[in-house]
Amino acid sequence: MIRLFTYQSVDNVDKHKVIHAESETQAQALIESGKAVKLDLPELDEFERKASELHAKYKKDVDAIKNSDDPRMTDEVKEWEIGKLDETYDAETAQLAQDYAQWRKAQQVDAKKRAARAVVKVSKDDEQVASQFVNRASLNLATATDDEKSVIVSQIVEDISHLSDGEKTAMQSQISELLSGLDSTQRNTLVDAVQDVRNSDLLAEKVADQLPVDILSEKRISDIAKKIVSESTFSHADNAIDREFYEKHLK
Repeated sequence: MIRLFTYQSVDNVDKHKVIHAESETQAQALIESGKAVKLDLPELDEFERKASELHAKYKKDVDAIKNSDDPRMTDEVKEWEIGKLDETYDAETAQLAQDYAQWRKAQQVDAKKRAARAVVKVSKDDEQVASQFVNRASLNLATATDDEKSVIVSQIVEDISHLSDGEKTAMQSQISELLSGLDSTQRNTLVDAVQDVRNSDLLAEKVADQLPVDILSEKRISDIAKKIVSESTFSHADNAIDREFYEKHLK
């Protein structure tokens, strides 16, 4: 899956959310539409890779012990050997989780600083574009009936989407001129449009706040399955997880 960050609402997902595209085609369509951007987080990818690698090795080693036909590998010996693997796996994943938690916290602290100090450069040309844009839009709204305003606001929002970050930032100090005489929905729509500034420093905190809390999902699923099995009677009832299913699919 491809990790994306939404600039606009996508289906039932709000803007400024981290999502995962199911395919390259879906990701590219969202990127080309301007609704999202590919999110490159190599450090997170590496943590997730290590977690998956540890789980795969643990599962492979456990399977090797369970399937061993060495006559010395009695059930008791196998249980003891698997117990040692459990201890090693728990220790290694605990260390990885600790390292990740420290990295995640550092990323969030740094992102808050970046967002607080973010600067969008606004040139004289940006200010001129914003001023004239607001003047034109104000005139269009001033002569519109209430029924026409929704259509005009939609067109203004569409036009704002073509402006640069600098032009949108310059317009933020002038947007109040457009808001009088509009209902709350129309005002919010316009404000959202001029706040759609895609500066990476401004958005860093929103990304950092959505870093996953846990990277050990495969281990958590396995641990839950173990707990369910240990508490069950290993019956073959319809709603039960039997030992054969656990050993084959979850262990």
